Amino acid sequence: MDCRKICCVLPLSLMLASLLTLSSLAQPPTLNEPTGTDPIGTEPLESEPANPEAAEGQDAPDPSAVNEALIAGIRQQIESIVTQQKSAATRLEDLSAAKLETEQTLQRIKDTGLNEDPPYSIILLDEINDNLKSERERRELLEASILTAREAVETARVELEDHNRELRQLKEQLPENDGRLVVARTRVQLAEEVLSLRRQELAIEEATEQRRKLKTEFEQRRQSLVASHITFTRSELNEQLAEIKVRENELKRRSSRVKSEANYAENRWMQSRQDLDSSPSPDPVLRERVEALKSAQQSTELEGAVINQRLQRLPWIRTSWERRFQLLQGNVSRNDRRDWSDETHQWLETLDRERRARELKLDEVRTSLGNLSGRLENRGELDPQLVRWIEEHQASLNRQITIYNDSLIAIQNAAGVLGNLLLQLEGGPKRTFGEWVADSWITVQRFWNYELTNVEDTSLTVGKIVSTLLFVFFGYFAARLISSWLGSRLPKVGVDEAGAHAIESLSFYILLITFGLGALKYASVPLTVFTFLGGAIAIGVGFGSQNILNNFISGLILLAERPIKAGDLIMVDDTYGNVKSIGARSTVIRTGENLDIIIPNSKFLENNVVNLTRRDDRLRTSINVGVAYGSPLERVIELLEQAAAEHESVHERPKPFVWFNDFGDNALAFQVHFWINARTVVQRKKIESEVRLAIDRLFHEAGVVIAFPQRDLHLDSNRPIEIRMVDPRN
Repeated sequence: MDCRKICCVLPLSLMLASLLTLSSLAQPPTLNEPTGTDPIGTEPLESEPANPEAAEGQDAPDPSAVNEALIAGIRQQIESIVTQQKSAATRLEDLSAAKLETEQTLQRIKDTGLNEDPPYSIILLDEINDNLKSERERRELLEASILTAREAVETARVELEDHNRELRQLKEQLPENDGRLVVARTRVQLAEEVLSLRRQELAIEEATEQRRKLKTEFEQRRQSLVASHITFTRSELNEQLAEIKVRENELKRRSSRVKSEANYAENRWMQSRQDLDSSPSPDPVLRERVEALKSAQQSTELEGAVINQRLQRLPWIRTSWERRFQLLQGNVSRNDRRDWSDETHQWLETLDRERRARELKLDEVRTSLGNLSGRLENRGELDPQLVRWIEEHQASLNRQITIYNDSLIAIQNAAGVLGNLLLQLEGGPKRTFGEWVADSWITVQRFWNYELTNVEDTSLTVGKIVSTLLFVFFGYFAARLISSWLGSRLPKVGVDEAGAHAIESLSFYILLITFGLGALKYASVPLTVFTFLGGAIAIGVGFGSQNILNNFISGLILLAERPIKAGDLIMVDDTYGNVKSIGARSTVIRTGENLDIIIPNSKFLENNVVNLTRRDDRLRTSINVGVAYGSPLERVIELLEQAAAEHESVHERPKPFVWFNDFGDNALAFQVHFWINARTVVQRKKIESEVRLAIDRLFHEAGVVIAFPQRDLHLDSNRPIEIRMVDPRN
């Protein structure tokens, strides 16, 4: 704030009151609560009055008195910080001494071992394991504490830099004896003390972590010494079993008592519920009574449920002790150890689920309890009966919290017993190579027999699925091999090539379906497994697979009815070609240019297809010829018939014939027709070309001119066309 406002600020009495407020608000944090907040008083050198109008006409306080008050408040904070530094130094010395003592103890156990002589009780080993677990948990918490302490040190360092920067700026602006400069120096001193305190706190956390590491190493050393000389006698086992029996009897007695309490609590709640339902306008006291009695009834039910769960866990604990005894006797096979380990893992997972559920319920109850406590803040304004039932409701919720806490402790104790068994199971002798192979094989078998689902009490395991896929995979190649062999042998026994190809394709599909059904039978997979997939398959076929299925069925129809077959010369969309193969989805057509055209099978059934060689390879072809006007027509017809008849591939019967088609613009159009044998476009084109050569030769010999395109040009002019002779030299 601007210093010029000093002349219109608080009187001296108000200034002293602000000083007291400053001292109360600027209390530094305690040693065990390092925070990132600034404990340094950062109030301005002068304070503006809350009501400037009320301050008008009043005398302004002395600026020096204000600065002295601020300095006094800051120095009071410095004294508090110094006191905490002394406590921190004492704590650090104690930690150093404890660390030294732990180091000496660790060194002594390294040199001389334990004070007790072996063998050691298994109870001692359990105690060491519990200590190790606790040390690990504490170290995890310490890591978070160290991180927080480091952040606090960094925050204090930044604040010190800020105050130093402010002091440097004030030195440039104010004289040396100015009170505001003294305040700034005092704040820098406070910031230095705070930074020193934060560093001490960080050193304490780091020293604590080092001591925890030493204690962890000490417990690990004890564990290694004790674990190799453990004894667990029959009498010690009987003591543990007897203790479990006593606990079981106590839980059963509590269960019987809770059952009677539950009946009584339920009757009270039901009676109050009936009163509430029968009341046309129930008052808040009655409503709260119903809620309180319901909470009491729930508390009793909760206690009974927790007791029953503890009773159900007692056989696990009893079995764990018995198995630990057998393990130390050395008469447990490796398969039993593996089975016990798996079962123990399942028990621990169950306990972990129960623990998480208990913690969630505990949070809910605490929230409800907090809401009730808020209602009682103004108990003087409430009806005494309403307060009574709210307090009873609180008591029920507190009872539930106690039950949940006891349940969590019981779960933790049971998990500790099971965890010790698991450590003993997994800490056995190292496996040999043969045992490793055996364990690996068992793991593979478990994965192989893992159940994915079941249909009609039939288990579908990973092994069955993999076996089915492998069977189908090899069946595909077997079907392809057998059908190919069959297709290559049929022509040798008199079956034509097209028929052999059709039989080959059909046999492939039949064999593939047979192998698929055989694979399902081999894997003991019922065909009803596909019933629940029927809807999905129908949707897939109806949408995404419609064209594929259409072409597949069309291919089967083509193979069965054989409107076209391999080797046929066909015409599709003005394209000639030979059928090379008819597949499951499409048919391959090879043109005369040796190009393969892949046509969907459905197109052969939906569109018009010309099969030139469906019955046999005889077909009639024709050649168009145009001769000049004035040619002898009868002679032309004779020459055309002669050219066709003389070719060796042209049939004599029916004999070639000629049609005089038209008087064209440029020629007289003739068309010679003749029959040939051709199964390919190349054969047909070759014969037609040779006949054309013969026609050209005969026409040339007979003087018949083959017409060519020509046009007559007529000029229409109003005057004669002028023609001049020009000398090219000019």
